[in-house]
Amino acid sequence: MRTSQNQHRQHHRCPRVRLALHDGVTRAYRLDDPGTCPHSGSANTQASAYEPRVHLAYLLARQGHRAAWLAQFADLPLAAAHRVTRAAARPSAP
Repeated sequence: MRTSQNQHRQHHRCPRVRLALHDGVTRAYRLDDPGTCPHSGSANTQASAYEPRVHLAYLLARQGHRAAWLAQFADLPLAAAHRVTRAAARPSAP
């Protein structure tokens, strides 16, 4: 069983989007729920991070909410909210 979990971890690619949030650092933010993405529980780094506000904005964008509203509701820069909205519009991989 452990080998199967390790293989899933190695082959899984969490959806992500490159954003600069209020700290001004551009990094890839993982969009999957930490419970479903084996990499989302990993530590944030300069290259990749999980931010609950980005995940929330992604879920709400998939439900049709607009970038301007998401920026205000989730306290995201407007440019980041637009990128999350575009990521949410992409078809999900099977």
